[in-house]
Amino acid sequence: MKNYEEQYWAERAGKYNKTNWVKNEAFIDAFLGMLPQQDFKQIFEVGIGTGVVAEKITEKLGPLTGIDISKEMIAKINHPQISAIVGDAHDLPFGDSYFDLIYMRNVIHYIDNPQMVFSEIHRCLINGGYFLFSQVIPPDDSISEEYDWLVGRNIHYPNQGEINELLSQFTDLKMDAFILENQSIMNWLNNTCNDEKKKQEIIKRHRETSEKYKFLANLKTADDDILVDIKHIMILGSK
Repeated sequence: MKNYEEQYWAERAGKYNKTNWVKNEAFIDAFLGMLPQQDFKQIFEVGIGTGVVAEKITEKLGPLTGIDISKEMIAKINHPQISAIVGDAHDLPFGDSYFDLIYMRNVIHYIDNPQMVFSEIHRCLINGGYFLFSQVIPPDDSISEEYDWLVGRNIHYPNQGEINELLSQFTDLKMDAFILENQSIMNWLNNTCNDEKKKQEIIKRHRETSEKYKFLANLKTADDDILVDIKHIMILGSK
């Protein structure tokens, strides 16, 4: 997963839920609000992490299965209606046409081959099944390269155009966006980065970035933090 080895996820597992966006209830409610009002028999999450979204799903829709590359993340899950397995999203261990709902949130920037993962998801959906997807994206496609530079972790955050291409095999797409306002850069860094030098480099980049990005992200600076608006695209498609 883009050079993010097991140790990285092992270290992140203990702090994952402390990152502001992870457990934001308004965001989770908006994400799940994209779903149609119906019963789902087989539900699957790609990149289940510590099970934050999964717990909400079980309250609304019932039991589910999830997969994640990190056994340490999965070890944080303790819920009778959640079955989590360690595995690779590039090669899902299920037969064709198995699930009627698959969902994924903020995963593809860590994945080596997003198109392969989306093809696996499509394969595992029944005809008429739903794929619910969300991903943080640059506030505008025109600053995609700058956005990756700001994050500075050998990560590419797909822009809207790239996501549209990835979802081309799905039909009846419904799209919405959710803006997480005034998100703390320090909260994000303190819970995702253990390298103090890298932290300071990323902070410096945010302070020196373009006026266009500052405007689009509503960037605000303080003595000890930087606040930005984060854009998440939310899409519901079907097979």
